[in-house]
Amino acid sequence: MEDSPSPSTSTSRQSKKAELSNDANVTGNGGSFGSVNEDLLQNILARLPARWFASAACVSKSWSSVCNRILTRPKLSSALSLNPSLSEAVDDVLQKVLCEPIRPHFAIVNVGSGFDLEKIMHLIRKTLGCNIPIIVTVSNGIIGRDALTSEFKEVKWGALFSGFEGESYARNVNEGILLTVGYLPGLKVEAIPLRHPTRIYSSVCVDDFIKDIKEYSASVSNCPFPVGIILFGKANGDMNPVMEKLDCAMPRDTVIVGDERGCFIYRSGNAKRNTIGSLDAIALVFAQDRDRSSGNIKFHVALSNGVSPVGTTYKAASVRTSNTDCSTWLTAKREGQQQLLDGQSILDDINNLLENHIASPDLYIGVIKNRKVSIEGGKPTPRSCIAYHGVVGYNYI
Repeated sequence: MEDSPSPSTSTSRQSKKAELSNDANVTGNGGSFGSVNEDLLQNILARLPARWFASAACVSKSWSSVCNRILTRPKLSSALSLNPSLSEAVDDVLQKVLCEPIRPHFAIVNVGSGFDLEKIMHLIRKTLGCNIPIIVTVSNGIIGRDALTSEFKEVKWGALFSGFEGESYARNVNEGILLTVGYLPGLKVEAIPLRHPTRIYSSVCVDDFIKDIKEYSASVSNCPFPVGIILFGKANGDMNPVMEKLDCAMPRDTVIVGDERGCFIYRSGNAKRNTIGSLDAIALVFAQDRDRSSGNIKFHVALSNGVSPVGTTYKAASVRTSNTDCSTWLTAKREGQQQLLDGQSILDDINNLLENHIASPDLYIGVIKNRKVSIEGGKPTPRSCIAYHGVVGYNYI
């Protein structure tokens, strides 16, 4: 015959059962605390680095839903590093672009000619994975925020010299990287190559290239035309026939931009598109995602020479124009000072501030102009604007 539990034991068991029931109400999906605390959860998840954020999205459907709410808008994350060590420079920019929540859809890597493209591609793919298109291209310069200091930097590189005593210096100056990672909800992104299987360049290659772009767009969206294309052309290739046919084949709504003559390598999100051989161009194609019909992303194009302000502000003291060569001679004073400076003195000040350049940089003077402007037939009103004038000599612009 078994002994019946004592009253104290029964009370203890009931108490534990009640505690478990209360815990379930707190932590369960249907619990009141869980629903009220979604804002707090979103606040926490929004502060996670990209890798942890990706792991958090896999915890449960509710966490995944919160993560989707955090990433509802397009996002570009970029970082620059001038570290001469290739591996350290890549680590610097990767840590910076992935320090906040983002789901990479593509990556563009701009580097100096002193870095090895294949090594950079290997290191980038090792972190970002093989399922997104990545393009690594040599650039004449980079512009952006430093990965370590967050300072804005603009660097123009010179060509690598060989056979000179300063070759090692030239190589170091040309070592740097700018990584840009993009997340575009509602779009699919892919790298599509312009294959050049034979030595004879023919329009058939361009026709196949355009066909591949249209077929990809049609396969992921309800339209055979993408919303945007970024072209990267080879240094020895002629992009004129490519642009002519693209212009005819694509509607006006398709934005097309790119670099006509460069050096690049790429890896597509689809391994079948990765080709080894002669390439004339690579197109980073942005097409609507038929599975994400909500919201539309529009591309806006702006062209720039990479102009950024350097040094102090100068006020013109004397200005003389030359009708023969359409140039302007000027002298100026530093803001807050009375000393009159000629063009050479001003250029010396600017060159002392510039970093990481070999050849003479392209310099522009930003001139603030006050004018009366009439908009849409309205009454003319005073407006100030900045006009950029290239520097062609130590005294002339």
